[in-house]
Amino acid sequence: MVEIVIKYGGNPNHINKDRDTPLSIAANKGDRDTIDALLRAGANLRAAVVKLTSSLRYVSKKQLRESTQAGFSVKPLAILLAGDVYLKCRDPIKAAFDVCKEINRIKDVRDEFTIEFEQLIKDADTFAYKFLNHCDSMFEARSVLTSSTNLLRTATDQNKKTFVSHPFSQQIVNERWYGETANKLFCGKTVIALKYLSSPIALPLLFLKFLSIDMCRCVPFMESTFSNLMRLLFTPCLCFATDAINYLVFQAVLISCCLIPFKAGTFEINPIEYVLYYCVFARILINVDQMIQHGCRQYFRNFWNYLEVAIVLLLVAAAGYKGFIQYVVDEWTKLFGKEKEKDNSGNITSFDSLETILMNQHRNSMDVNYIYAVTEFILTLRLLSLLEISQSLGTMLIALKHLIADVIKFGVILLTVILGTSVSIYSMTIALNEWNAELTDIAKDYDWPEGYPKKLPDLRDEKNKIEIPNVFKTFPATMRNILWGTFGLLDVVNLKIEKEPQTTDFINVMMILYILLSCVLLLNMLIGILSSTFEHVKDNCDIEWKFARSERLKEYRRAQPFLFPFFPILFPFIALFRAMLRDETKKQHEKEANLKQEGDRDELISTVCDRFKFGNMMGSSDDDETRMKFRKEKSVLTQIAAKVKGKKPH
Repeated sequence: MVEIVIKYGGNPNHINKDRDTPLSIAANKGDRDTIDALLRAGANLRAAVVKLTSSLRYVSKKQLRESTQAGFSVKPLAILLAGDVYLKCRDPIKAAFDVCKEINRIKDVRDEFTIEFEQLIKDADTFAYKFLNHCDSMFEARSVLTSSTNLLRTATDQNKKTFVSHPFSQQIVNERWYGETANKLFCGKTVIALKYLSSPIALPLLFLKFLSIDMCRCVPFMESTFSNLMRLLFTPCLCFATDAINYLVFQAVLISCCLIPFKAGTFEINPIEYVLYYCVFARILINVDQMIQHGCRQYFRNFWNYLEVAIVLLLVAAAGYKGFIQYVVDEWTKLFGKEKEKDNSGNITSFDSLETILMNQHRNSMDVNYIYAVTEFILTLRLLSLLEISQSLGTMLIALKHLIADVIKFGVILLTVILGTSVSIYSMTIALNEWNAELTDIAKDYDWPEGYPKKLPDLRDEKNKIEIPNVFKTFPATMRNILWGTFGLLDVVNLKIEKEPQTTDFINVMMILYILLSCVLLLNMLIGILSSTFEHVKDNCDIEWKFARSERLKEYRRAQPFLFPFFPILFPFIALFRAMLRDETKKQHEKEANLKQEGDRDELISTVCDRFKFGNMMGSSDDDETRMKFRKEKSVLTQIAAKVKGKKPH
């Protein structure tokens, strides 16, 4: 019945007033035959998944309460996604990725369905990997992956590490990473290096050539020498080399600022600091450009970008602080750096403030040096990210990132325990301070008689007051010393309070509880977590490194290709080329869409789908005759694929 309706113009993606689609209605009824017929007719699987999970896509507590009262069942979704549902879609891998994306959005809304949702995501990921595994050649894999939707980039964005680490995916990653520089001999690489080094000078000249000569000859922009040079410079491996050189220059300039001392009596910005601020401006421009290109969410998915933001913020703060202090110090010197004032008798009534100003300059310059030193340390850590491209060092850095994340989580728990212990102990300090203040007031206001009992302490004597240990005199000092106590750097003798044995016992009990909780439990838990994380990364080191390299490709795709001195100047050329390249890519996608209508890619995907089905059937069949039959059918499919490629079958 469904086939007849569709044959006479029925729309398999029709949406009614309740936002239901034929596919979602069939899934709610559990009609497997109707689901298969609709998928073969081109029904949108993603729209059906969105409708079946719409009760969990709330925007307010009221809608969440209504969806909870209405109830949600994962059964229709499981029926819809059961079996070989993805094979019936026009683009199976894209359909699997779309389903994963939609389920990930609502996976954590209802905890009772988390396991079922994770299983559906796992099934979709397994199917995508197996489907790619059934491609017989790199040509087929490239045709499947490099469509207008760019499935490889989608897999990287959705954190599908196993799919990205597939040999076919990695070969495409290598091709895109090296671009025109791949498989070049020494002479070819030398020519590319010369073009790269001369590009800051040649690029404006080639652009003027395009405006004056190429446009008169009606040469397309994407075929001009300017475009060819820009396309070469946008090769990810060259952008990576440029970024590495920029970081090294940045590091050298910052180290120079740390090592060159400030001149006594002045707080002026030296020439190296001007170079440093120019580098900071270039880094800001580069990072803003990356945010625009990839989006803030994708930008902050990279752990190393947090360090990048910290570096920029620290140096901007140092520049603003130094400029403000320099202006204030100059004004103070003009106003107060004069002769000392004297009275009529010739005595000095006020000291010259110049000495005070010099001391303030020293402190301010030290504050800036502190910021430079911390920034230099963070920048050194940021330089480690460049080593991820190496397989031997990259796995260690990936493990380091995971371990740092675990340490941060542990630090939050430890800080909470330290805070609670500090409040408990410092509350005793506050009580003792109040008692000392009360005793002082009594000693001042009360007129002691001559026959004052000698057994009681003389409250007028400061020695008889309760002396509080220095480690607990202030709340920050209490937290700091308790933290050092975690590592055994707090002397127990310093915890004793004279004339207050009960308070001393209370503090000792609290410290014992803290040591048991932090050292015995939390630190051992941290060791276990770090060991588990390291073993996980070690077992999946190859997959983790390949995925990290794919993320690096996405980061340096169409990134900045110029060194610090030239990038801010040549940035308009980069923006112009990106705009033209975007238009060209759009036209290319439209051209690919026309090729799809001719059926080349669809026929190839259909061939791989049949091969996938036959492969599963052969894996479950024990009959030799059946196996021979499947092998003959597979040879026929291979001949069909060869015709699609335009080659003779082997």
